[in-house]
Amino acid sequence: MRKDSEKPTPSYQGHSLLATVILILSVGLLLFGYVLRVNHLMREQCYTELSASTRQAMEELETNFRNDRVNLRMLASVIAENGNLHSLEVSSYLSVYDVNSLISNVGILTPENTCIQLRGTEIDVDGAMDYETEILLGEHISGLQPSVTKADTVVIRSFMPIRKSGKTIGLLYAEMSPSNIARAWSPTIYNGSASFSIIERETGEFLVNNWNRKIRTLDELEPDSLAESIRAGKTAFRQMKTDDGKITYLSYMPMELEDWEIMVAVSEEAVFASTEEVHHAMLWFLAVLMILLLIYLIWMLKTNRSSIVNAKKQANTDVLTGLMNRNQYEAYCQKIQHQTDGLTCIYIDANGLHEINNTKGHLAGDQMLRYIADTLKVQFGENDVYRIGGDEFVVFQTKRTEQEIKSALHHVHEEIERNAYHVSAGYCTGTPGMLLKEIIKSAEVRMYAEKQKYYETLGQKVRNQMKENEI
Repeated sequence: MRKDSEKPTPSYQGHSLLATVILILSVGLLLFGYVLRVNHLMREQCYTELSASTRQAMEELETNFRNDRVNLRMLASVIAENGNLHSLEVSSYLSVYDVNSLISNVGILTPENTCIQLRGTEIDVDGAMDYETEILLGEHISGLQPSVTKADTVVIRSFMPIRKSGKTIGLLYAEMSPSNIARAWSPTIYNGSASFSIIERETGEFLVNNWNRKIRTLDELEPDSLAESIRAGKTAFRQMKTDDGKITYLSYMPMELEDWEIMVAVSEEAVFASTEEVHHAMLWFLAVLMILLLIYLIWMLKTNRSSIVNAKKQANTDVLTGLMNRNQYEAYCQKIQHQTDGLTCIYIDANGLHEINNTKGHLAGDQMLRYIADTLKVQFGENDVYRIGGDEFVVFQTKRTEQEIKSALHHVHEEIERNAYHVSAGYCTGTPGMLLKEIIKSAEVRMYAEKQKYYETLGQKVRNQMKENEI
């Protein structure tokens, strides 16, 4: 018989194993309880998330529509002063209207039920619009109507009466395609998996449908009480089962704009996606705990290194355009001080940024700068383009001939002007013994000369001119 003193004592490994098992069980129980709690909270908060998103969508879309109505009202007043809908002046007024990501076309519906297009062309619109019907509605937004320029295409039109001496002489309208409206606002909740729709309550027709393309009217919705609730213009949160047996959560509310109802939908799968991931992780947690700890340690090491790299990248990258910033520009200049033979510097300045910021807002100005930056990336490569100031860009090229530089700049001007923007550019190629600052300054001087010519064609003065002592 073995004596008590001879009984084996628990080893260090045994204690570690027991501690590990206890740790795994404790974490597993905590994780299980956490998942249950998260499921409960997510069901409670889904309504809040959808309702807030629906209201945000409604407010942003209504703001866009109201802004366009203001623009239409102003343009209608200008056209009314002219009085002749068929004049060249009226055609020119249409051509300067702000056709944007929401508005795809503008025109004038005449009493003869014809449509005056942007370039002054006039076409018959029977079957697409009816002047007598639209004029009775006054200032309004239509439901889905056939396009007069694209077959088998529908659009939504915002009508604005053109009144002269108390009499309506025509209807100015702006066209919006449902797809453009759908792109104007995209829900960000649930990792962008939510979608929104706009429904015309009177007809029950889906004007914009980002949710279920198979459903075109409220009559196709089940249960019937859901369609009835939407037709009644109620604000509610509901759930419904789709044909494939999946659950969809819906939030809808009436819009102040026209007789419309806006609805945001998200699948139950998306709502509980994070919970499912936690469940999956819990099932494997006990088996792979040590591997996960090892991966975590490796990940921490890589994260620390990545953080340094990312911090350095952020310090040297322009936040707005993604181009290299002035820090990188100055570092590059320092590096190539004595390697200027054959180096070409292209100095580019955005024309009209100040005016765009003042008239359309800084977001429009930012959009312009991003577009110019993207165009420069395509033509010169993102590793050779720098944003060195608010509206100034510099490009360095070492392997292109002068003809290739001219061709690339031609494409830049062509592409940018296609989007109604303008830039001025000047370039200089270094020769033996030429200092880098001389190359850059020469390119800048030529750019300002081009800028001067551009503003002279507009009958304006250059806002920021190069001082004589800088030349």
